[in-house]
Amino acid sequence: MTVADPAGVYGTLVAPGAEPEQVRQGIFELSRVLAEATRAALPADATALCVIVLRGGQLLYPGFAPSFGHTDFSLLGMERDQEGRARCRYMTPPSRPLYDVAVLIDCVAATGGTLLAARQVLAESCKVSRHAAAVLCSSDRATRTLTGEGIDVLGFRLHEALDGDVVTPDLGELDAGDLFSGVSLFLRNASA
Repeated sequence: MTVADPAGVYGTLVAPGAEPEQVRQGIFELSRVLAEATRAALPADATALCVIVLRGGQLLYPGFAPSFGHTDFSLLGMERDQEGRARCRYMTPPSRPLYDVAVLIDCVAATGGTLLAARQVLAESCKVSRHAAAVLCSSDRATRTLTGEGIDVLGFRLHEALDGDVVTPDLGELDAGDLFSGVSLFLRNASA
């Protein structure tokens, strides 16, 4: 499901020359809109688990926390191994053994591999009836892969191009962890 962006914030994030601080603030604004749309797409009485897929998902957490205030959250630290497969390095276990829906939260879905791996890791800890992915953007390939695997995809752009393993247009040169930590400020000050 494509989420509306009436203020046009997404376009400013992928515009050439967008400053990391501008990108970070825009992601926060979009995360609130995405969270509200995700919450509205779920049955009101559903027991939900929000799964923050680290590192990208940590940028969306501030927007999801208010909309999902009475919902369980789990953190999954996903990373790529030497063969390029997504692996879980860290996990906060879910509080319950059974959920109606798990919302996998990440900034970008390039191929869908990380979100599929996150779903598999989650399956080892609890049972989930339905899965949804909440992302800012997704490549057409990832959207098709995820929906083909029974995962509903919600985001602002769901049919972006894929250049290798990078969604284009993307959110800039820094990855989500760098944006979150403010490393851009350090790098800019160090080069001055």
